[in-house]
Amino acid sequence: MPETDPPVEIRARQAICEHLHRRRSGARTTAYLVSYPRSGNTLVREYFAILQGRPQLSVYEGDVVQASDAALTRALDHVQIIKSHQMPALDGPLIYLVRDGRNASLSFLYMAFLFGGHRFASLGEVYDGLRYLDESEGSWADHVAGAFEQNKTRPILFVRHEDAVRCPEVALTQIASFLDAPLSPDVISQSIRRQRTSITYANNPHNGYTYEPEKNSIYDVLKQHRREDYWRLIFDSQSKKYFHERGGTRFLLHFGYEQSADWWRD
Repeated sequence: MPETDPPVEIRARQAICEHLHRRRSGARTTAYLVSYPRSGNTLVREYFAILQGRPQLSVYEGDVVQASDAALTRALDHVQIIKSHQMPALDGPLIYLVRDGRNASLSFLYMAFLFGGHRFASLGEVYDGLRYLDESEGSWADHVAGAFEQNKTRPILFVRHEDAVRCPEVALTQIASFLDAPLSPDVISQSIRRQRTSITYANNPHNGYTYEPEKNSIYDVLKQHRREDYWRLIFDSQSKKYFHERGGTRFLLHFGYEQSADWWRD
């Protein structure tokens, strides 16, 4: 009889077993930290730089989160975490950070603006800006759909950015458990306290904290409401409809960002 691939749930289980075998043999497992841009990747890497006491690497040259102190724990010595915004071809555990795609897209638009990639800035240009992002970088919905597809053949932990911000204790506990490295509440609490004193992220000019945007522009509203769902103050009816038609509603519902499939209708 011809050979056939094993069912996806068996392939996922095999990947987990291989990961555990590498740990027992003393080899370091590579776990990828993947997200659509502006979805909390740097925040999570800051936590792991503190926990592991070593730099957090990336597939992008020069994109390193440095460690400033010794490791808080040895439980994570067997893991090397690598940041990527694309789905890695290699097998192995993958942590996928997901953020409300409307906020993530606007934040990504802001970053692209700060890097000089475009000049969309007025509130009347939101729709054009979203289309520019999707055409040049790929849409949020397509990115999340790619993670769902990967989840058929490899172990993936989905972590909401909002949970990592508001309840980091829970998010870090989930990630550590997924990596077969349970951490004590005390270690997790220490890592959170240390991260909250860091000013590295805010001082990076490309993150928008130090930039003074034009008053009443997209980025002025975003900056004034950074801790909120600023998309509600920025998206117009055309932008909402576009985001829905690009496939975003399915994932907004799945991750609890919306309760109704008609959220986009005025």
